[in-house]
Amino acid sequence: MITINKWSVLIIIILVGSVLPAQSQFITIARKIKSMHTPAAEVSTVILDAQSYKVYRAVTDTVTSNPRLKIISRDDHKRVICFRSGTSKVKMEVDSLGEVTSKITVSVTDSVQPPAKTTEVAVKTIQGVCKKLNIKCTVEEK
Repeated sequence: MITINKWSVLIIIILVGSVLPAQSQFITIARKIKSMHTPAAEVSTVILDAQSYKVYRAVTDTVTSNPRLKIISRDDHKRVICFRSGTSKVKMEVDSLGEVTSKITVSVTDSVQPPAKTTEVAVKTIQGVCKKLNIKCTVEEK
């Protein structure tokens, strides 16, 4: 017969409590859209807890269902789609980071719009995919 005293229970509660916040924090961080400016493009990324084929399907559904977007090229095997949104050229890639984790990378080039506007295009594109997947994504504050 195993006996558990109050100190053993307290230690178990402390150990479990210290592990759970770390896992919750990962989920919060993983759904933050991060953006950066490069000389060639505005780039935004997000890591999602979803299989890459499901994420790519949501990407293609989002792009093909929007009449304002014109598809330039599409490679379903590599999970890459390029399209035009107004004067912006957008490239979306979905990479598998594991069995149930994916990364979306959106790069936007536009010689007419200012960088803030192209960043907005990239972020809104990711937010549309997150919405389609019923995943809440927030924009990381700089």
